[in-house]
Amino acid sequence: MVTSAEKGTLVAAFPDQERASEAAHALDAAGFPPDHVGLVAGNVRQAREATGGFSVQGAIAGAIVGALFAVALVVFGGEAMRANLVAVFLGAPALIVAFAAIGALFGRAKLFKPRRYERYERVVGMGDALVTVSGPSAELARARTLLERHGATAIRREDTGEAV
Repeated sequence: MVTSAEKGTLVAAFPDQERASEAAHALDAAGFPPDHVGLVAGNVRQAREATGGFSVQGAIAGAIVGALFAVALVVFGGEAMRANLVAVFLGAPALIVAFAAIGALFGRAKLFKPRRYERYERVVGMGDALVTVSGPSAELARARTLLERHGATAIRREDTGEAV
């Protein structure tokens, strides 16, 4: 079983969509699953997501904040709050889920992404294309060779297991 620490994503820049498309087809022909190969051309917003986000971490942080908020409401809400167990049992999970959803959205926001994401946006905005490949490290080494052979101008490894 491959752990998430052994997985990653390669993001390769190509000077045009035609070369990027040829590289994506070569990866398909080499046996890479189609859902592990992505092509980004002309869509700056999609380029932002080429290396994944922090949705999972945001959801976890949001759920923790929601749980703490629910506990605070019960503790500081007075006797009326503690006496109404139905409200507590319905309200606490709702708060946790709501805060987890908000956290997931914050995790996807550009606010938490390093400057390298801006580079991907700029590359696609200037007319270049990106090919992403996700998978285990051994497969990514094979993918790197294919991408270089098809004219990738830059290849960067990201620590996410998602392809756009």
